[in-house]
Amino acid sequence: MPFTTIAGIAVLGAVAVGLSPLYTDLTISLAGRGVVLCGTLAAWMAWLDKRSRLPTAEQVRAVDERPPVVFLRTFGKESVSFSRKELPAGLNRGQRITRRFFEDKYEGVQTIEFFLADEIDRRLGPLTALGDPTDRLPRVGAVRNWVQDDEWQTQITDLIAQARCLLAVIHASPGLEWELKHVRDTGRQQRLFLCTPPHGPDGRASLAVSLNNWARRQRPEEWADACAFMSRLGYTLPTAHPGPGAVIGFGPGGEAIVLTTGATTAAAYVTAVAEALEAEGA
Repeated sequence: MPFTTIAGIAVLGAVAVGLSPLYTDLTISLAGRGVVLCGTLAAWMAWLDKRSRLPTAEQVRAVDERPPVVFLRTFGKESVSFSRKELPAGLNRGQRITRRFFEDKYEGVQTIEFFLADEIDRRLGPLTALGDPTDRLPRVGAVRNWVQDDEWQTQITDLIAQARCLLAVIHASPGLEWELKHVRDTGRQQRLFLCTPPHGPDGRASLAVSLNNWARRQRPEEWADACAFMSRLGYTLPTAHPGPGAVIGFGPGGEAIVLTTGATTAAAYVTAVAEALEAEGA
């Protein structure tokens, strides 16, 4: 049964349950719980329907001929939350609270690819990745293609060669190690960028993001572990965490260059990347 059909049934169920105290013996308390349950189911189905309709990388690149921005990460760690959903500028406190209350609960806390994808697509090129073969549905953010296990290195090699730039999220794994070593060995390290989450002291994410990661049993890589992992591959990250909202690029020798700190919007992150690429003539 299509997700939209289930969502529609759940919405009708919420309405019916909500009105049931008027014509049955069901208590208002139980009816309220039923409404919440049906509403949650409807929102979940709508979210799954949105994901099921996402295009593949092949479909997007057939109509967008710009070089891609390639997203490198560890499978199984793609659900790590990065930031709250960005709100329009100029809202007062009451308006922000209202927006947060009524926002889509499945979009309120976002992964890095979800948070940055639209801005990257608009200004740099289509955010593109290889898909995790265990995913049942596409993820919101980078567009993906799925390949056989014995083909992924060939496919990612081609993507890296074509890329305008590369965005990586560090979680130590053999696959990411191979990818980042390949980037270094082929001299593409000056097109590689890392980002730290916005808000919070010492580079830590906001409370909502931290709670979401805790609930999903996800967590960002510890900075010291990220430094050690990158060092093995020929990159040098600063020993001290650069702080929240940082964009990090790399020089010819793999040395980290902190391009900006304190970014809180997708535009601020992407501007730092775009300016670095422009300086390199990319």
